[in-house]
Amino acid sequence: MNLQPIEYRQDPLTGVVTFIHPRRGRGAYFHTEQELIEQMALQTREGCFFCPDKVATSTPTFPTELVSEGRLARGQATLFPNLFAQKSCAAVAVLSHAHYLRLDEFTPSLFADAFILAGDYLARAHEVYGARYAEVGGNYLHPSGSSVMHPHIQVIASNAPYHLMTTFMEKGKAYHQRYGSVYWDDLVKKEKRLDERYLGGIGPTQWFTPFAPVRHYEVDAIVSGAVHILDFDSAVWEALAEGLTRVLKAYHTEGLSCFNFAVYSGPLGQDLPYFRAGMKIVARAGIQRFPVNDIWYGPNLLGSGFITRPPEDVAALIKPWFQK
Repeated sequence: MNLQPIEYRQDPLTGVVTFIHPRRGRGAYFHTEQELIEQMALQTREGCFFCPDKVATSTPTFPTELVSEGRLARGQATLFPNLFAQKSCAAVAVLSHAHYLRLDEFTPSLFADAFILAGDYLARAHEVYGARYAEVGGNYLHPSGSSVMHPHIQVIASNAPYHLMTTFMEKGKAYHQRYGSVYWDDLVKKEKRLDERYLGGIGPTQWFTPFAPVRHYEVDAIVSGAVHILDFDSAVWEALAEGLTRVLKAYHTEGLSCFNFAVYSGPLGQDLPYFRAGMKIVARAGIQRFPVNDIWYGPNLLGSGFITRPPEDVAALIKPWFQK
């Protein structure tokens, strides 16, 4: 038998198992052909309805009871309904006037403006329609699940949580009942003390790589004292935007081109003393002529993580960007 060193780790809260196989390498997944991306940008720019010359005339508007002005705008960001809604209240926020950005070209202000619009929209959806669960997420370039190249994010509200949120709430409540403290607050304290995966703090947010990541180059953030997105003020959104931008710059130094992120939340308007809202960011397979998807049947169907770079190594890569 050809035995290879593979590490097994289990998430201390959810119990999800991650397999770490550093000898497998990452080249097939994350190789990026920049010339191909530039060609794609040229080919898709003319017909892009997210570009500034079309976004005000080619995108739908909200019902007046939700957004009287039809769309929301701030800086370069514009938020409008998603024609292909995933859930009952679904919006898209275009980030920039630029049709394509390298990962090192994203700026905190681009994300912050879109995030603040997202918070406004989700507050309205909660007030007008009684939406209980909210999420803000992004898929950048087609290997990440995006159908439109132009930088944008998804802003979604509904009355049903994702399975991970249900697990977080159930496990967080059990932890609180047993220890009398908040799991995520204790986790941040431990990560700071160990200083193996802790990246740093930005305003009311704390950043680290998780002990048992389920995706490649995963970075987590916790929002101190916040249970749900309605608890976020502009300082929280700006801190998340700053941290996300730093992570993307670090990804760029590795030659990465695609990513996903998600801001997750407890039930809107509910004060759960055992829960904390946060963000997750992961890298995705790169743009290449003969792509290899980084998610195969193991993580897709069987519910475990499989990564090729330990989170301690990822932390060492990203931490310098949090010390500037």
